[in-house]
Parts: sequence; structure tokens; C-alpha cells
Amino acid sequence: MNKNSMILANIGSGSSYLPDIAEMLIERRDTLKVAEWRLMDIDEYRLNCTGKYVQKMFAEAGMPTKITLTLDLDEAVKDADFVITTIRPGMSDGRNMDETIPFKHGLIGQETTAPGGMIMGFKTIPAMLKIAKAIENHAKKSCYLINLANPSGMVGEALERHSNIHYACLCNGPTVIRTAMKAIYGQEDPNDVFVEVIGLNHLIWCKVFVKGADVTDEAFEKLLEWSAEHIPALRREFVEPALEKFIGYIPMGPYLEFYYDYDTNYNDLQNYSGNHWEMMVNHVRKHVGDVLDDLQAPEHATRAECVKIIEKRTFELYEKLDPRAYQLACNTRGGKGYGEAGVTLMNALWNNTNEVFSPDVASMGCIQEFDPHCVCTTTSLVNASGIHPMCFPKLPGHMMSKIYAAKEYEKLAVEAAVTGSYHAALEALVANPLVNSYYKAKSALNELLVAEKEWLPNFADAIAAIEKGEEPNN
Repeated sequence: MNKNSMILANIGSGSSYLPDIAEMLIERRDTLKVAEWRLMDIDEYRLNCTGKYVQKMFAEAGMPTKITLTLDLDEAVKDADFVITTIRPGMSDGRNMDETIPFKHGLIGQETTAPGGMIMGFKTIPAMLKIAKAIENHAKKSCYLINLANPSGMVGEALERHSNIHYACLCNGPTVIRTAMKAIYGQEDPNDVFVEVIGLNHLIWCKVFVKGADVTDEAFEKLLEWSAEHIPALRREFVEPALEKFIGYIPMGPYLEFYYDYDTNYNDLQNYSGNHWEMMVNHVRKHVGDVLDDLQAPEHATRAECVKIIEKRTFELYEKLDPRAYQLACNTRGGKGYGEAGVTLMNALWNNTNEVFSPDVASMGCIQEFDPHCVCTTTSLVNASGIHPMCFPKLPGHMMSKIYAAKEYEKLAVEAAVTGSYHAALEALVANPLVNSYYKAKSALNELLVAEKEWLPNFADAIAAIEKGEEPNN
């Protein structure tokens, strides 16, 4: 590899978080030299807004990197060393349906957890496999796809089963917990702190070691205190200390709460999903100023509805090259940190830095008695030779039970996404440990498929049958 000639492609560059990646590239300019950064999106307006904004960032930083904007996928990935994906088929309208329709059927409404998360996977996986095929055909053979799009674990499972590329799928959760633990315990030497992360995407647990000693229980208590002071919104994402001590691992929230106390968290999430606008406006006014004060949201607007309104204002500001655009995204969306996770992993692969990450990759036997070909979220050593999952001691039985069930759901959901099989989609929901009724699963699935049919061409036959009041036969 010529370390001075990296070609980096971003697919989904109309993301309001593109400047997060730009910040990380500027920060690592001395060791991660990018000759060309190609920005691709299917939405020309959004691409131009974010693209010109990061061009301005690079110019002000004196970065020599060539930034190319394109609507052509093949052109974007040609001879690329790395491809970062930040796509969201269906945009905010799709997210709103993913999060609200399940509640009508007595199921959790959440964009990465079934059934809404499964539909998100149905929208995302075909697009990701198209990107993977373009990488196979046009990028360098050594090219890595670094995926930041949700549902990350399901996307990873699809890439593992239906492509031949190098990949890593990432969530910012492990990065957040490692950063917090180094802040708490690593003032003298950050290398004293080691965080093990294991599970599946949005079903992960961790242990904390300081100078080799297991301090998990103490670390959780300190994490609650630290988050209350530094990131108050983070506190609501953790379980109570008594439950953490029972498990022996820190369950990474808020998703783990669904698995340990469904009823309470179902009600909390339903209430939380309809009470966002005032909270968001107040937070933005404190950190960004009055950029939202002239806007209004519908009464009891969901988070997705609020995000859609804020995103429109964000892009109006990006179009004017107003720096408040990026601050608005950072203070309302919750996705900051993905850029750090993606660029740091890329740096480890490029510069052989032997760093520890927790990507979604094939388990390779790191979880005992778990299929080594299945994708999991696992602590891994990353260097120029690749991503190397670390082996774990035998996990507690109840954790393995949840992992097995959730993985069967993911496998069936990937099959459905690729084939358009209605039966596999319904079977996936019935297999999911958070879905407690075949009848609720079926009614939610039918409504979601019809509502989002624009983004689900693989399910055209099944959707046509549902709309006629017939039973899908595939």
C-alpha cells in the first residue's frame, strides 16, 4: 500500500453527519493521508449541501485532499481503498412508520428492533448488497467496507452471507462506553483500561478491567455517576444496579432493557416516542441558539417527525455554509461518534496500529457454542492484516439464550430481505424474542409492508396480495 494515496468513498454522503467524518479526517491528517475523498448520494440536493460544507471545512484546515461529488456508485468506489456507508433508504418518513406502526399492534416501535427494525433491514440490505457488488467489481481487492448504517448487525449478516468483500459494521455504543471508562479510570494511562464487549448489535454486554482486575460492578456505579454529570441523556439508557449485578456484565442500553423488563420499557418507549419537540428545542436553544424558534411540530410529535423538521432546517443551514448546521445535527440526532468509530477503525487497518474495537463481523468462534460463520458484535484486535475477534469465556446461559434467539431472527430476516419471502419475514418476527404473538407479528408486518412498499420492491408480490385481502403465497 502507498500510504500517501488513499482513495476513500462515502456512500450516503447526504447524511447530516458527514462533517463528523470530515472532522476525524482533519484530526488524523498527519497519519491518515487521503488523496481523494469521493462523496456519493442519490439525492443531489443533500449531496451538494453537505459536500460543499465539508469542502469548506477542508479548505479552512488547509487539507490537500481532493473532494469529488458524484451520483454514480461505480465512479465513487473505483479503485477505492475504503468505502464508508451512511445510507438510510426511506429517510425520516420511513423511520416514523418503523417507529409508530408497531405500537398499533402491541409491539415495540423502534427503528432497529423488530418489527420496525426488520423493515428497516428490508430497505437497507438490498442497497448494501448493491454497494458490495460495486466494490467487488470496481474497488481494490483489499478494499474494506465500513458500514455505519442500521440495522448494523443484520447488514453484517447479509454481507457475510451474500458478498465476498472485506467489511466491518459499526455502532457508536462500544466507542461511547470505552471513552467513558477511559475518562473514569484512565487519567494516568488510558491503556490501563480494557473493555470487553460481546453479543449482537443492540444486544450487547460488556465487562471492564483496570490493570487486569475485573471492576465491572464498580465501573457501572461510576458510569451512572459520570453520565449524570457529563452526558445526562445517557443515564436513562442503563438498567438498575441490582440487575447489572445479577447479570455480571453491564448491559448496554437502551435496547437491553427491552429484553429484561419488556412491559415497563414498552410503556416508557411509547410515552417517550411522542414527547420530543419541546425537549429538543430547549436543548438546541442552549447549545446552538434560536435556529428552531420559528418552527413548530405537530402535537405529540414523534422523534422521527421532529428529526424530519430539524433535518430540513439543518440542510437549509448547510446550503448557506452556516456552521450551526452541524451543531444542530449533533445536538438533536444522537449519532455523533460514528465518525470517530469509523475513521479510527480505518486508521487501524491502514496504519497497522493494533487497536481494540467491537465491530459486527463473523464470530470465528469467539463465542463458545455459537456458529463461527454468524455475525456478532465482539471485541477484536485490528491491524493491517485484518480484524481478529478475541475469544471469550463461556457466557451465562440466559445471555446465550437471548443471543441464539435474536440471531435466528436476524438470519431469517436477511433471507426475507434478499428473496422477498413473506413466509421468512413472518417467521423472523415470530422467532424474535421481543415479539410475543404470531397474530400481532402478522398484522404489524402486513401494515408495514403496505405502508413502505415504495422502498420494498422485493416484496411486490406479497404486498399486492395483502392489498387485495389475500394471503401471500411466497
